[in-house]
Amino acid sequence: MEEKGRLGIPRALMFYRYFPFWRSFFERLGWKVMVSDGVRQKEKIVYFEDSCLPMKLLVTHAMQLKEKVDHLFIPRLVSIHRTYIMCPKFRGAPDIVRLATERKVSIIDETIDLRKGGISLLQSFLRIGERLGASRQESKKAFREAEQSFSQFQKGWTDRINRLPTRQLFEMDIATPPAGRKAPLRVAFIGHPYNLFDIDINKDLLALTKSLGMEIITSDFLSEQEIDREVSGLSKEIYWSSGREIVGSLFHFLSGGVDGVVFLTSFKCGIDALLQEFIKRRLKVRGGSSIPLLILSLDEHTGREGLTTRLEAFQDVVEQRKTENI
Repeated sequence: MEEKGRLGIPRALMFYRYFPFWRSFFERLGWKVMVSDGVRQKEKIVYFEDSCLPMKLLVTHAMQLKEKVDHLFIPRLVSIHRTYIMCPKFRGAPDIVRLATERKVSIIDETIDLRKGGISLLQSFLRIGERLGASRQESKKAFREAEQSFSQFQKGWTDRINRLPTRQLFEMDIATPPAGRKAPLRVAFIGHPYNLFDIDINKDLLALTKSLGMEIITSDFLSEQEIDREVSGLSKEIYWSSGREIVGSLFHFLSGGVDGVVFLTSFKCGIDALLQEFIKRRLKVRGGSSIPLLILSLDEHTGREGLTTRLEAFQDVVEQRKTENI
């Protein structure tokens, strides 16, 4: 298919969950997808008052792409769940980028709100396709093929996490290497996808974890029913879809199946601050947890050395606890 133009996707926020789907959709419509680099050495992170680091990185990555593409894709994410909502900052993300780029680049900011029904996601992408000059039939076919491609990608996700460098996790053209020797420790990493997989936020904590001989587990394949069961006993409803996923996953893994749990949070994230209170209160009611839990708060001042020290100490606790339980 003849290339219709260049479409940029910032390597930030929900890129770290949906990029394989997005890339597949746009490429099937004939667009060349360009992704921003990481924050280059000595590059200044764009600062916005009261913004969390993930939102600052979105703007920084958009600035990298603005002169290189015909459009930026920054969807207005209201809800990716039929009942619950996203952090309010996701709704304003396209507007923040539009302000930062001084309206010098076209931004595709279609609203995605799955509370409107099962076909709302398809309808959103049909409108995106229309804006890019595609027919309804072309967009629908691209959407269905992107769904299949994304589903296939998800099947090998746990293997990719443990066998590929973090930077290559979302490179769809890179195959997963064959399995090596099984790691002696299994550790669940819980948090927003961008906290888990953006090395500019976590200083590539996943690579460090694997180098210490630990296998990484995430919540990606816990069912909605499992999450709901774990949060059902809370005194207050959690209305944020990511918050429910995080809290439900933490309680699930702290009940067993892994040797330790690491919760990555963003400083200045109001949702994460509230979630920590939910977690502490539930654990207090339960009388604590027999599985070690490490909570790491990340911002632009976080240093790799400090993270290394804390993760190595956590590993010692996990190994000791596992030895005592044998």
